Amino acid sequence: MIAKLPGFGRPRILQFESALEYAFLCLMLIRDDIHHIWDQPPAIQFVGADGRPAKHVFDFLITLSSGKKIAIAIKPMNRVLSRNFMSELEHVTRSVPKQFADRVLLITDKQIDRRKAAVAARKLATLRPSLTGAAA
Repeated sequence: MIAKLPGFGRPRILQFESALEYAFLCLMLIRDDIHHIWDQPPAIQFVGADGRPAKHVFDFLITLSSGKKIAIAIKPMNRVLSRNFMSELEHVTRSVPKQFADRVLLITDKQIDRRKAAVAARKLATLRPSLTGAAA
């Protein structure tokens, strides 16, 4: 998806891996308080519940206009429950450096309003021709 935010020097492509991530991106890109979005930021090293080192890559790192950074993990609720993802995310959160993110947030399909996301996608589609030309 091509997007233009105040923190981008020019329009750029944002990657997403699922319909849930796409819906989330659409909702974020129409907000006035989003300064920057980094898709697939660098991995965070953490120690898992089993005591072994592991890595986690957040889906997005969002910087608000206020300067606050939020590391976003997006997962379907059934996956959160079936893989005990909350436990893993607790371990990851303890290892997130303050310079990387001020906060960690889990977003599931239960929090995303699909109707609002569809409206946001239509709004973004009207902007896309101008962004596509500027990104080329």
